[in-house]
Amino acid sequence: MTSQRSLSRGFHSLALACLFALALVACSSSSAGFDAGTGGSGGGDGNVGDGGGGGAVACQPECTGGQVCVDGSCAAAITGVAGIDSVLLGDAAAFDTQVLISQDPDLSWRPSTIYKWRDFVQAVASMHISGVGERTLWLGDPTADDATRTKQALVNLAAFLAQSMKETIRYDACDENNWDSTNGYAMSNSCGQLGQNYADYDCEMACPRAPQMQTHAVTNASWYGAPGPLFCAPDSALVASGLSSDGRTGKWNHGHDCWPYPATEANFTPADQPPHERAECEVYAGQKGGRYEWDGSGGSVEGCCWWGRGVIQTTGRCNFGILNHHLGRTHLDATRFPRSAQALYPGIDFCQDPEVICRSTEHPELKWVAGLFYWMSSVQEYDSDGWRYLEQLRAYVAGGMTDDGFIDSVSGIVNRGCHNPPCATGPVDGGAERRENFHTVLRVMGVN
Repeated sequence: MTSQRSLSRGFHSLALACLFALALVACSSSSAGFDAGTGGSGGGDGNVGDGGGGGAVACQPECTGGQVCVDGSCAAAITGVAGIDSVLLGDAAAFDTQVLISQDPDLSWRPSTIYKWRDFVQAVASMHISGVGERTLWLGDPTADDATRTKQALVNLAAFLAQSMKETIRYDACDENNWDSTNGYAMSNSCGQLGQNYADYDCEMACPRAPQMQTHAVTNASWYGAPGPLFCAPDSALVASGLSSDGRTGKWNHGHDCWPYPATEANFTPADQPPHERAECEVYAGQKGGRYEWDGSGGSVEGCCWWGRGVIQTTGRCNFGILNHHLGRTHLDATRFPRSAQALYPGIDFCQDPEVICRSTEHPELKWVAGLFYWMSSVQEYDSDGWRYLEQLRAYVAGGMTDDGFIDSVSGIVNRGCHNPPCATGPVDGGAERRENFHTVLRVMGVN
């Protein structure tokens, strides 16, 4: 059984992160910084805000069960196909309690506190109806009969959810966890784990480097002694706070015991300040062990704000830049990088505030939207060595949905970057679990 100490390690490789870009950009691990003069507009300076930022028009009052918000109005349909809409807008409780479930350190399961069916459905509606430029979330062939289209649409969604359940939902995490123990859970793991550097995930659309950005994760692992949330801050800020003399950090000592466990008391809420500045043993709710130790063993966290976020862990400057251009405010020169349609969240700058994906209460669907954007650009459009995702999905439905080869190939694409693993990056992590997840989702959806 996978330890809760890990979180989607297969996602944090440059090769897979670059899949997000597809043919839109050339992805590079060069240490050369993104030249804002070639398309960027700066950004990322100073502290990030706490709000969702004026994004897509929300419905006020909120839509009731069986409805979804579309362009500021509540609607009772997404596709107009009864079989699809009845599943998406029907019994949310079944999905919240059987699909969107997380595992606690004692190995018991419970509904996720972060991922909710209504938020997922809102994201599906936005990405299917409005989409991103010319891309939309595929919910079946419009020319197919309703029964066939329903199965096609739900299989596509089930494949996405099967991967999401493995990557993040199981761990009830939106932010990447500090899971790299090879360096003693260094605070500088926010820069990249297992020797990576997420700021070097570069491409033409990459967010500008942001040495002055200060932000922190809002989720983290919960096992005994689990490291506190990832964070980034300028060296000068750490020096000014008295935590560091030169910007170097330290590590998380997961063996430190926090008796009498003040963070486990009823109604405990962490202090409203960055986690690395909070009182020892009061870094996060439920903490029983561990503490930050500023011994200089960890590197600087300046400009290290690009850790994975969202249901399929959007990671690195390149991916956040692509997200910002197509979904957000954009930081790019419109003459070089035109947009074919109005962005869904024109008031949100994912480059200046990448944490908005996990922190926004105004748009809780963002954690899903980021993952669906990846799915639309990197999975729906996957075409390699004669294996085309949508063709294989149609064939799977037409063949009676009995061959696990389809979902196994999808797991390979998501986790390793190829449909026929093991490929260059190795075997699929948790292939059997992803396959079981897929069948669970289809069962709850009522798809035979």
